[in-house]
Amino acid sequence: MGECGCPMGPHDPGCYLGCRGGCEGFVDCFLLPFLGSACGKGCVIPAAGAVWLGCDKLCGRDVKFPDQSKPSRAASGVVTLTIRPVKDVAEYKAAYDPYAKKVQQGSAGVRAFFSFIDKSRESTCLQVAWYDSPDDLAKVVAEPDAAVDACYTDDKGFGAVFGLREQETKDALAKTGVAYEYGTLPRGFMKTAPHKGFDGGNYPGPPMIWMSKRWVQPGRNPAIASAFAKVGDLQYYSAPAFLSAFEYTAEDNADQLWSLRWFNDYDMGHVAHFPKTLLSWIPTRVLFTMIPNLKGGLGAEYPVGLSFSTKDNIDKAIAYNAGNKAYDQHYWEDVIGPLPDMGKGQEISATSADKMLRDEKPAAA
Repeated sequence: MGECGCPMGPHDPGCYLGCRGGCEGFVDCFLLPFLGSACGKGCVIPAAGAVWLGCDKLCGRDVKFPDQSKPSRAASGVVTLTIRPVKDVAEYKAAYDPYAKKVQQGSAGVRAFFSFIDKSRESTCLQVAWYDSPDDLAKVVAEPDAAVDACYTDDKGFGAVFGLREQETKDALAKTGVAYEYGTLPRGFMKTAPHKGFDGGNYPGPPMIWMSKRWVQPGRNPAIASAFAKVGDLQYYSAPAFLSAFEYTAEDNADQLWSLRWFNDYDMGHVAHFPKTLLSWIPTRVLFTMIPNLKGGLGAEYPVGLSFSTKDNIDKAIAYNAGNKAYDQHYWEDVIGPLPDMGKGQEISATSADKMLRDEKPAAA
């Protein structure tokens, strides 16, 4: 049962009550076009937003930051994005691939440790890592690889840090020389294994990961921070394979924010985090309290926009919301290093094992 009151199994992405096609058709063909009209933008969205905000005040839902009073606003792990120039792309790939595989396979608390070559910047690598704790991060940073370090230019690059950004995290990352941004107003969640969203039987992956730096409407970062946290209170429960939703105001521009979305399954992560049905509180809360604060609305404007996924998953996500095409698309077939292993160290659930046995059972002659 999701917190929004929807009956859900491990593969039931939201409050559709068996009518997913009809619900999504109504939202796509009527609701979203209407909200994009002059009447929708000028009257309905401001009025509905005011109703939501008024109800939040009456019900005591307004939040202050930092706030880790419940699982949907807490994190115990760390996710890093590093954007760093390299001298030679081929040499970097040859050095980083075995290093990354060694780190992820040899560290129980490292669930992702991979790289791609940036499509927007010349001779620049993108590196993403998921650490279960700041201590796991510190141990990896303490043992750098000489061959990889030799590939970097004198420009140390920059990066973003999501999750538990405590002093141990900052001290460890400071040793890399990279200019990581920590910003202000951190909000969101980063789930912790053995949460069911990590179950490699139900959700074998690979994940779909979105990382971005996006514009907000002038002066609206505090408002979107509060709105985002309250949406996360719903999404944490309604989308079990939505492993992390985390944002914070950028250090270098008060009208930008860094954003992370980590989906361990397309349906139970991506679709369930924004089900197209009015039987869930999520769509209206997102559309009326969050989207108006973003520059560009559902399309958003991204100075940095990165997607790491299978081609099939991002194609489906773009069909679901055309605004998702704003991300630079990186496909797992081109990854440098190992695929993320979000379910490492966990037993496959009985439900998953039973399903696998049924799927593998030969058809009757």
